[in-house]
Amino acid sequence: MGSMTESSIRSLRIGIVTDSLYERVADGEVRIANGGVGVYIYQLVRHLFAANEDQEYFLIRFGRGLLDIYQHPRARNIFLPATKIDRARALLGGPYASAAREHNLDLVHFPNLLGGESLPSWVKQVSTLQDLTPLLFPSFHPRHRALADRILTRRALRRSDRIILPSRATARDMVEGRFAPASRCVRIPHGVNPIFRPISTTADFTARYQTDRPFILSVGVLEPRKNHLILLDVLRELHRQGHYLELIIIGRPGWRWTNPLTIQKYQDLRPWVRILADVPDSDLVEFYNRAELFVYPSFYEGFGLPILEAMACGTPVIASNTSSMPEVGGPAALFADPRNSQEFVTQALRILQSKDLRQHLIDAGIRHARQFTWQAAAEATLAVYQSVCKTSPNPARHDPQS
Repeated sequence: MGSMTESSIRSLRIGIVTDSLYERVADGEVRIANGGVGVYIYQLVRHLFAANEDQEYFLIRFGRGLLDIYQHPRARNIFLPATKIDRARALLGGPYASAAREHNLDLVHFPNLLGGESLPSWVKQVSTLQDLTPLLFPSFHPRHRALADRILTRRALRRSDRIILPSRATARDMVEGRFAPASRCVRIPHGVNPIFRPISTTADFTARYQTDRPFILSVGVLEPRKNHLILLDVLRELHRQGHYLELIIIGRPGWRWTNPLTIQKYQDLRPWVRILADVPDSDLVEFYNRAELFVYPSFYEGFGLPILEAMACGTPVIASNTSSMPEVGGPAALFADPRNSQEFVTQALRILQSKDLRQHLIDAGIRHARQFTWQAAAEATLAVYQSVCKTSPNPARHDPQS
């Protein structure tokens, strides 16, 4: 993007749709209830508030938001009625269009893509497409959702002035699939929360989670796309070769999740496998720090944020060699075919049997993860807002009666 002088950039009224940032209350604390999408929206908003004092930000969602971003002094909240009819209308953008008119917005950002095609023509639309699984791998989603996403995603992409994608791989899939032209696509990588860092382990944690054996860790929504079953095959083979590790899987249950411990084939591994659905971030940091290995065998990712979180905590990473994961892990991770458990076993044995390789991956991973910050993501996103709005200002903003 070309450089812009401060005089050429006016203050913008920016709407950010935060419906895809799910919330839950646990132990009296409001937490993010979904995975990478929720983290992305939350961190983007927080860092946009800090990045520039001139813009006005309107957080748009159905129902009242409880997370701290809605209490921020810079947040102007638009809490829409959360009726089933209103939520259905949102798929085509009706409630968002009304909010844009009422609050005279210059731009609306959909951080999870859907819902903007009814915006007034003068309101710019920026959309973030986290990944292309509904379009490329519909079998990983409920049939009705995959069909709706195929229709609505294409329509939303056509309406978007810019489409933010978190990785080169996702951008390439977008252009090669002819879902949108390269001229409207912008790659902005996700960041890593600074809480993910090397820390000292605590006795309290050991007592609460009974973590007295070395373990492999995997983090992510529990659904078929994440390919968790292969982890149990890897675990069994490592046991056969004398490496008696546990397997800890952390994630909330998703679509078509079948607990592998209910499958007859894996009954012998029950004492060695734990699945935890509700872990606060502070404990997740310690899980990463304690893990012997972090293994991420997903079939497809638009980015793969847990790869960087593990690296930032000094944990050696083995990830799938597909989609965005080689790009995100870069030279600081090892990779394997998500359809070949033996490749994951081979890479795990390399780390378990070589202290030098293990230390190299730890040091390289920490350095690599430092390159990804939410501040940089927010500043790049703000530059997209400014660039799009500069091309064609909102005429209502120049109306003396507005």
